[in-house]
Amino acid sequence: MNNLATTDFATELSEKRIIGSIEGDPGGPTVVVLAGMHGNEPAGVSAATNILNKLKGVGPSINGQLLLIRANICALEQGVRYIDEDMNRLWFPSIIENLREAPEEQIESSERIEIKQLLTIFDRLKAQSDQPVILADLHTFSADGYMFTISSTDPRQRQLLANLQVPMVFGIGESLRGTALRYYQKQGFISFGLEGGQHQHELTEGNITSALMLLLQAVGCIQQQYVSEIRDYRQYLKGQTKHLPVETELVYQHIIEPGDDFKMRPGYQNFQPVKKGEWLANDKDGKIVARCDGYILMPLYQSQGNDGFFIIKEHES
Repeated sequence: MNNLATTDFATELSEKRIIGSIEGDPGGPTVVVLAGMHGNEPAGVSAATNILNKLKGVGPSINGQLLLIRANICALEQGVRYIDEDMNRLWFPSIIENLREAPEEQIESSERIEIKQLLTIFDRLKAQSDQPVILADLHTFSADGYMFTISSTDPRQRQLLANLQVPMVFGIGESLRGTALRYYQKQGFISFGLEGGQHQHELTEGNITSALMLLLQAVGCIQQQYVSEIRDYRQYLKGQTKHLPVETELVYQHIIEPGDDFKMRPGYQNFQPVKKGEWLANDKDGKIVARCDGYILMPLYQSQGNDGFFIIKEHES
């Protein structure tokens, strides 16, 4: 693996964009942590900073390399989900290729400019790494409730994420169109979403920090120098998620159309059981009820966003 932190490449990377990077022993995995795709989700940036501070200067060196990146800088600075359009619904091959060709000064969308700048980093990563790149796309949500990962059913991804002690949800990555994790899965990355908790909850930053440390241990970046800490992180996450289903799959997604006037009923939280026919929300046409039994996931309690809620059930192998 070539060294990512070459002088010419380092000068291309904005100080605001790069939270930090660590170059360890060559030949190990490349792990990329992408935080703040939505600007009202700053806990991922804080957790990424925690990881950098924990690993910097500690010996022996990590195996491989770690790169931690801010995604939507402008939205993070303003504390909003997005400025012009949802950055995590734009990762279509046609849009990406147009952004590669277009001069930045001709791009009118703030989020598309951010993506164009990210492409400089990701394209170089793909070209320089001779091993699969692991991409952790960090998010939080507006409701209360437990953390989870958005995963594919790819056996190698399931085996990797099982080490995080966090429930896996299959199907959402395929149902949400234009996401970065889906785009980079097709580019050969091992990419997944980590939903760490409610946006402002005091535990969310620690949840993400713990899961990232377990990820780095699972892929072989860190080993003997963090044995006691890894044990603590694993026990912490086990304590939160031990009563939750390990693998679930999407069975229903409520999409909000412009003008729907959608409003979730109060009190719902991640992994709360719901019954078919249960009154969950309202829109301009009246009551919205559950189409099936299951667990509710990511009920929307914020003004920006196009997904009202999801319903999941336990995965049948």
